[in-house]
Amino acid sequence: MGKSQQTGWEVRAVLAGLLAWLVPGLGHFYLRQHWRGTIFLAVITSTFWGGVAIGGVKSTVDAKLHPAWFVAELCTASNAAVGLFLRSRLPEVKPNKPSPYVATWPADDIGLVYCGVAGLLNVLVILDAIARGAPQAGKVWPARSPPAGGGAR
Repeated sequence: MGKSQQTGWEVRAVLAGLLAWLVPGLGHFYLRQHWRGTIFLAVITSTFWGGVAIGGVKSTVDAKLHPAWFVAELCTASNAAVGLFLRSRLPEVKPNKPSPYVATWPADDIGLVYCGVAGLLNVLVILDAIARGAPQAGKVWPARSPPAGGGAR
């Protein structure tokens, strides 16, 4: 493989990873693996927003109260950005007053875990997109051949 071809594959792999970070499954769409991308988009997005529905956007998408979970949520860039936007547009919650935007224990913790797990799942999707975007150096996959001995016995 020439230097220019190798650089093209590296750019393709990095771009697939970046797109997968921006929107779960988009890196696989870029690599023309539409079914895989659709499944990743549906599973990760529904997990994230299911967590927001369970825990409330004020409880789940909070960088100050839950910084480690928030870092995990940032691995789904578009979902976290929309969650932050919605959180900023909602009215402030007064202490000791019920609010539809903040859940009580244990629902707030469950929602937080759902959102964080969605982000961590997307890390695996990002790595998969990068791996599928870059060919393995010098590795040629042989065509599948029948088993020796003429098949089933």
